[in-house]
Amino acid sequence: MKINVEKCAGLLKKEDCFAILCHAHPDGDTLGSGYALLRALQKLGKQAKLICDDPIPTKYEYLYDDIEVQEFDEKYVIAVDVATENLLGGLQNTYGGKIDLCIDHHGTNTDYAKYLLLNADAAANCEIILKVIKALGIDIDKKMADCLYTGITTDTGC
Repeated sequence: MKINVEKCAGLLKKEDCFAILCHAHPDGDTLGSGYALLRALQKLGKQAKLICDDPIPTKYEYLYDDIEVQEFDEKYVIAVDVATENLLGGLQNTYGGKIDLCIDHHGTNTDYAKYLLLNADAAANCEIILKVIKALGIDIDKKMADCLYTGITTDTGC
């Protein structure tokens, strides 16, 4: 079901334990989206972790170097910047058919999640994540801004 930013924020406010999935061969937009959203959810006092099937390139270490790793059983699964489930790589085996929310900017999105926040006019997924964070009532701090900026610059060729 396609939803808007306000409905997305409402869904996120209702849940407490999130797994945020990035696509395989992660780039700045999927990682920036994931870590910005993770930081916002943690600011709300929620548990959140980012999961990627492939190693995260060291050049993106600044996105997560201060994040405390949380171990918990996720109750709500979010995919960011993932147009189709097969882009999850090996994570598709675990999470295929179980994704609650997809936040994406690809017009080719296959609408595989229970809820889809899609804006195909956005140049980068981080543009949508920024709107979600604002709808959650979270102030953007420097680390979130770094995440969002990374996604926008990498997806637009700077």
